[in-house]
Amino acid sequence: FGSSHFGSRIQSRKFKPPSRLVAMGCGSSKPAAAALAARALAAQPAPAAQQDKNLLAEAKPEEAKPTTSLKIQIASAHGLRSADLIGNKSDVYVEVEIEGKSDSKVTTAVVTGTASKKEGAGENDKNSIDVDLQFVGELKGYVAGDKILFTVKDKDFLKSDDSLGKATVTEGGFGGKLVLEGAGEGFQAHLMVQLGDGTGMEEAKKAAVVAAASM
Repeated sequence: FGSSHFGSRIQSRKFKPPSRLVAMGCGSSKPAAAALAARALAAQPAPAAQQDKNLLAEAKPEEAKPTTSLKIQIASAHGLRSADLIGNKSDVYVEVEIEGKSDSKVTTAVVTGTASKKEGAGENDKNSIDVDLQFVGELKGYVAGDKILFTVKDKDFLKSDDSLGKATVTEGGFGGKLVLEGAGEGFQAHLMVQLGDGTGMEEAKKAAVVAAASM
């Protein structure tokens, strides 16, 4: 064969590179390429505006419960110990506040009472103090379910005030006899109170009068 003929055969058989699309796998399988593109798009981060919207939705605070003012009445205190050694008496007052809300605190006037033996008391019963307080006020910022703290104290001018008993109420409509804890060994002290517009305190007072008359 002639050299020119042999060279033309070699040139005709030179390797032809595949197209760019075939090399990338796009020409041979269009569905597969579309699936890869969809996955890549899904993996991209959301636009900044959408991300901010999602963060706001997650961080949205719970709606605050409505607050109100709760009416409170403290008619009297009974069975208190005498905190002053001289005179066998106590200068009684009551502090009331909503737990965790110090701005809600209200305080009764100070009433001095002298310990004495109560009618119908046993020989071993200790002399105790009863005082009429006749206090009416409001607890501001009250929310249903709040704990209401009562603290009965003896007013002192030369030292810190003495505690004569404490109690906690969680029912906004409580009314009646509120037993005090920490009143002192051998003392069974209580307050007559009414929260809200109920009649429990008045009913308890009537019951106490009837009980005393029957003794």
